[in-house]
Amino acid sequence: MSDTLSPPAPPASPASLPLAADARASVVEQRDASGNLVGRTSLLNGAPHGEMVRYGPAGVPVLEANFANGVLHGPMKLFDAQGGLMQESHYLGGKLHGVTTMYQDGRIASRQHHVLGALHGESVCYAPSGLVTSRMSYEAGRLEREALFMHDGVVVRRARYSHGLLDGETRNYSAEGALAQSSQYRANLLHGTVRRFGADGQVLQERRYLQGKPQGEWRSVAAAATPGERANGGPRLVKHLEKWVRG
Repeated sequence: MSDTLSPPAPPASPASLPLAADARASVVEQRDASGNLVGRTSLLNGAPHGEMVRYGPAGVPVLEANFANGVLHGPMKLFDAQGGLMQESHYLGGKLHGVTTMYQDGRIASRQHHVLGALHGESVCYAPSGLVTSRMSYEAGRLEREALFMHDGVVVRRARYSHGLLDGETRNYSAEGALAQSSQYRANLLHGTVRRFGADGQVLQERRYLQGKPQGEWRSVAAAATPGERANGGPRLVKHLEKWVRG
C-alpha cells in the first residue's frame, strides 16, 4: 500500500536553535537508597538536552531517549527488566515521527509509521510465528483504503475505509479462505445488501440495510440451485447454515 498524501514538512529542530552565551550543560545521575544507578540525564539550563538513560533493578537500561531543549527529539528505545528490546521509535520536536517498531519476546510484533505524531503510511502487525495478522494504511491519523486481516497466513477479512470509517464492501472469509459474508458500508453504517455464503460459494441468505437499519428479515436464497439441488434443497440449505454457524 502506498501513501497518496505527502507528509507535512517537519518543524525546525529544537537542537538547531542557537544556544545562549550563558548556557549551562551538565550530566545528572540519580541513585536509589542503596546507591544503585537508576538514571543518567544530560541537561542544558536545567532541561533535558541530549541522552537520557534509565536503569532497572538489574542495572540494565530500560529506557534510552534523546531530548532537545526539554522535549523528546531523536531515537528512543524501551527495554524489559532483562534488557530485551520492547520498542524502537523516533521523535521530532516531542512527537512521534518515522518508524515505530514494537517487539515481543525478541520478535517484531508491529511496525507503524508516524508523521508529526499522527499515523501516516502502512501499519503491520505480526503473530509470534512471524506471519502477518493485519495490514492497514493510514493518512494523517485515519484509516484509508483496504485493510487486511489474516490468520495463519490466510486472509479472513477485507475492509475498505475512507477518512477512518468503513466505506464500501467488507468481506469475511473462513479459516480456509472461502467467502462467508459480504457487507456494504457507508460512513461506518451497514448500507446495502449483506450476503451470507455457503461452503460451495453459493449465496445462502441476504438482507438489505439502509443507514444501519435492517429493511426486512433475512431472506433465504435458493434461485441459483440446479434442479437436482432443488430436489434436496431443504436439507442441503440447513446443512450449509449449520456449517456457517459453527464456522
